[in-house]
Amino acid sequence: MNNNCSHYSPCCPSGLPFPLRPQVPQVPDLTILTGTGAPTNSIGSIGNVYIDLSTGNLYYKVQQPTPPGVRSIPSFTGTTHHVGIIQPDPYKTIQTAIDAATTQNGDILILDDPAYTTSTTITVTKSLTIQGHDPLNPAATTITMVAPGALVMMEITAPSVVLKDMKIVQPLIQSDNAVNIELNNHTATGYYINNCEISSCEVGIGVNVAEFQITGCTFTYAGVAGNNYRYISIHFTSGASIINGNSFVSASQDSACYFVAVTNLTGTITGKLLVSNNEQTIALFKLRHLFDMEEFNANDFQLFINNNTTISENNVPILLNAPALGIFRFIEVIGNHVMNSVGKGLIGIDVSYTGTTNIYASGNVLANPSFTAPWASATVPPSPDVGYRSSVMTNPSLPLATGYWLPLI
Repeated sequence: MNNNCSHYSPCCPSGLPFPLRPQVPQVPDLTILTGTGAPTNSIGSIGNVYIDLSTGNLYYKVQQPTPPGVRSIPSFTGTTHHVGIIQPDPYKTIQTAIDAATTQNGDILILDDPAYTTSTTITVTKSLTIQGHDPLNPAATTITMVAPGALVMMEITAPSVVLKDMKIVQPLIQSDNAVNIELNNHTATGYYINNCEISSCEVGIGVNVAEFQITGCTFTYAGVAGNNYRYISIHFTSGASIINGNSFVSASQDSACYFVAVTNLTGTITGKLLVSNNEQTIALFKLRHLFDMEEFNANDFQLFINNNTTISENNVPILLNAPALGIFRFIEVIGNHVMNSVGKGLIGIDVSYTGTTNIYASGNVLANPSFTAPWASATVPPSPDVGYRSSVMTNPSLPLATGYWLPLI
């Protein structure tokens, strides 16, 4: 036996050891499909790849669309400015501190006092962070609009602005347009509102920007006249926008409270919108809608409404009023817990509709899983996830899709 050989190194005929080869994992055969145009859900199986021969675009088939992930809140990189009259701070008002901040460095304003008031709009025209002094108690830093009062408490037009750890109160009922925070720049991104209490009488946060994220906030009602109010009112968005992990109360009339409303559109909505892990925590009055969309100037819109909870409703949780369904790439509703008190389903299509879209639905829990006539199931196969008013329209017959072609290129 050649001394170069051993039980751990088999030998070739020349007596030299064979080189050891790495173990290659076995990969299942990959099925590649081709065609002209984007693939439809009716073809292929989960794990298949599809090449659009007309464009060269590549698709991969998965079980259902994946929502955008919640982004980390960026840290400030510039100068720290303290604002307050109790401490020996150089700036006594929020506006003077904003005016003194640099325009490039992402300064941070720390609000040291427990209470601030304004009778005029605070305008944010610079990229910066405005932060309360106690992240464990947002109400420890409170900004309140006082008489005579402006319609908009805070208008933000600069990109890359962070608001966190504060309470913002707009108690003055001016009109249907009284707003706590207005995000107002079609082309801008980088908006983060986190760990705030938004106490509004009409609109809590108005959104008219390319991309935003609202997380960990509490929405409460500050009005006294029983107005209809929309905690988040979306007029435009085009990126991957996120409303996640917030809580809200319904506290004025049984049909007054909308958590999210897409309304008064100022452009064509595109991109992705994720409404997830939000909860109706207190119901002094009943909720009108968790999500309401009544204008459909949009294109290739991807809507995700996942893992939300309502406890008291006066209407359908998600309303699509006279929808143009073709504006959606899809609608995904997964893991929601609702009452379905009025028997219209989780999503309700009312008045009329045009077009169609795929519905991805699973894991939704409806305390009342049945429909109340004239409402009936709008999905194929039937489910309580989408309903329609059969007395005014034919069945939309929306497919409950079981696979999604994810665009890769």
